[in-house]
Amino acid sequence: MQRAATLMVTGAMLSAATLTACGSDAATTTGAGGGGAGGGGGAGGDLLTGSTGSGTNIDESSACATSAVEGKTLPVTMLIMFDKSGSMLDDQKWAGAKAALIAFFQDPATAGLTVGLRFFPDDAPVPGCNDQACNIDACATPLVAPAPLTAAPAMDDPQQKALIDAINSKSPAGETPMYAALGGAEVRAKANAKEGEQKTVVVLITDGEPTTCNTDINAIAALAKDAHTTKGVLTYTIGMVGSNETQLNQIAAAGGTEKGFLVGAGSVTTKLLEALGSIQKAEIACTFPVPAATDPGTQVDPDKVNVNYHDGSGNYVTMPRVDSLDACPSTYGWYYDTPAMPKTIHLCPSTCNEVQGNPGAVIKILLGCATIVK
Repeated sequence: MQRAATLMVTGAMLSAATLTACGSDAATTTGAGGGGAGGGGGAGGDLLTGSTGSGTNIDESSACATSAVEGKTLPVTMLIMFDKSGSMLDDQKWAGAKAALIAFFQDPATAGLTVGLRFFPDDAPVPGCNDQACNIDACATPLVAPAPLTAAPAMDDPQQKALIDAINSKSPAGETPMYAALGGAEVRAKANAKEGEQKTVVVLITDGEPTTCNTDINAIAALAKDAHTTKGVLTYTIGMVGSNETQLNQIAAAGGTEKGFLVGAGSVTTKLLEALGSIQKAEIACTFPVPAATDPGTQVDPDKVNVNYHDGSGNYVTMPRVDSLDACPSTYGWYYDTPAMPKTIHLCPSTCNEVQGNPGAVIKILLGCATIVK
């Protein structure tokens, strides 16, 4: 089944998101809803502390709010590139990682998530994704092609069974051709990406530094940056003991995800499972398509879009737009995938974390009024 396009998060998703459209430049409101409106502009005090910077809020009661549409979150495709180099045999990393991946695929909360899987170095299903050949095209061919998971057990879910069988069929060996592996994953991700219609993410899981092929970390990070800037692909990194935190952070930042996840010794299964779950929840709950204009034949003005976060108790805040992930504040905020011609809206990490933990959270996207910016 396809995951429902809702926004409700209790550790998995958000519920009942609404996208609200405005039709004209008009007055904004100060204050709204529950908990008592604060003087000088805000909806119920606590939620708005340090929010827009101006204390000004916009909602559907503003003069610009003339129509509303129901919105849906984007379906997510996760392409996992998994390191099976020889060092994965150390410290029970391979056993722990296998257990985490299997548990993730079996979790009913992943129903609707589309997942593909490739190992490196490995010559299946196409030879060449190895220490010597360093063939990006070979690495771009997944061992398990992307397809949706369901909530059914593996015996009744072909994709879950294929993923688990693939994991159980492998054992660690070889070096770490990270350039070819990540390059292949990004090639596949770019071919899969449909901006504004679905979200494609690459997850690089490794326990080491690049040891063969092109070992220049700047060149490796550039692969993630290219996929992000040209097709909106997000690249996440997960590092186990033996990996280089600085390098993984560099790749993640280039791929639009700020920094990597680290999995310590003795907690591989738990921490890797948590990292995969965090990635899944963030992409489902915190990325939205820019709504279409209400008038046929017209386009949305990206400078007349505002995003409200309602906390479920009557309080709301019009969050400021920032230029990029790097510009995100420690409070509320959001940014476009591509500011000049945006197709998706992304919540900043601090906002995303709060939304994921709030079962009553609702996000509303309003059109027509000048964007509040930070």
